[in-house]
Amino acid sequence: MKKKLAALSIFSALVLAACTEEEGKSVKDIEQDKQQVEQAAEKTEKTTRVAMDHLDREVEIEGEIARVISGTLTPYYSLWYVATDSTKELVGMNPTSYSTAKNSILATMSPEVLNASTSFIENGEVNVEEVLKLNPDIQFEPSGSQDLISKLESVGVTVAGLNTINANSADPLSTYDSWLTFTSQLTNTTDRAEHFLKEARSVQDDIAESLKDVKEEQQPRVMFIFQHDENAITITGNNHFGQQWLNSTGGINVAKEEITGSKQVNMEQIFEWNPDIIYITNFTETQPVDLFENKFAGQDWSQVKAVQEGKVYKVPVGVFRWYPPSGDAPLMLKWMAQKNHPELFKYSMEEEVKKYYKDFYHFDLTDEQIWNILNPSSKVTNG
Repeated sequence: MKKKLAALSIFSALVLAACTEEEGKSVKDIEQDKQQVEQAAEKTEKTTRVAMDHLDREVEIEGEIARVISGTLTPYYSLWYVATDSTKELVGMNPTSYSTAKNSILATMSPEVLNASTSFIENGEVNVEEVLKLNPDIQFEPSGSQDLISKLESVGVTVAGLNTINANSADPLSTYDSWLTFTSQLTNTTDRAEHFLKEARSVQDDIAESLKDVKEEQQPRVMFIFQHDENAITITGNNHFGQQWLNSTGGINVAKEEITGSKQVNMEQIFEWNPDIIYITNFTETQPVDLFENKFAGQDWSQVKAVQEGKVYKVPVGVFRWYPPSGDAPLMLKWMAQKNHPELFKYSMEEEVKKYYKDFYHFDLTDEQIWNILNPSSKVTNG
């Protein structure tokens, strides 16, 4: 309605101008002016998009989205790239996101991502004044950060609240799906999003078919190290991404019954669990070799079965870390399914990564780049 009134006002001004300044202008000319104004109004209406965020609020954007802040929603910047095939709109991201981006393949694929500012995050907190300087069209924040969202909106910033994990879903693609769907609605890139999601679902279905006859006692017992140093060991259990990945790749989380989310544990507890496989996320600098060589004082990893059998793996990093939601979700499913059941999944992960990046990102990876994705350094760890 506001746009139609604006169009009417513009048309009235044109008519007035025609009467006062160009009295000789024909009725036909004035009618053409009217049509141009109406077409402009229709164009404006078509570029206004509305999507429902995860706080059940309508988020409305008028015109093209040219300035985006990914905020404290650490993985989101990579999802923006997946949805839009661009990072030039990212004017702000938090330092953790920036560090990951800088040390990932995304910095090579879309170097504009490194133009984003981190100035609006100070000591882990969002500085509203710095946000305003970046003049975002929209800022993405976790739906649980409602105080921050209210604070930003009170100064005129459009904010979308997105869930960081769907606690009610056993599906590892649920968060990825919801973020990508929401973003594609705002950016009018639904075809691209559907292409990614279709592939992810197809991979998930293929893995499920291969695992359908695998009994529970045939599944490996798995432990996820989320954060780790010589002073603390943090493990993830139920209601965390690790559990969701295992639901689809045929593994049993040793901490599922004892930990919700993440929790620090001691070596005695790990000895009791004695996992067959250990996955180390990219939220810690620890590498498999650190456990194999027992580098941490007071932690005797040599007694753990996974270490004894050499089954300790660092989770890969592509356009983002593979442990939380990312555009590489289909690859994470394939990678973990193969680690959990190498007898069933015989494909080459190097070839799978190369093909996926060519098909979905239109990027030709070198052998070195593929190796770095599958064997990430500790540089991507920062938070």
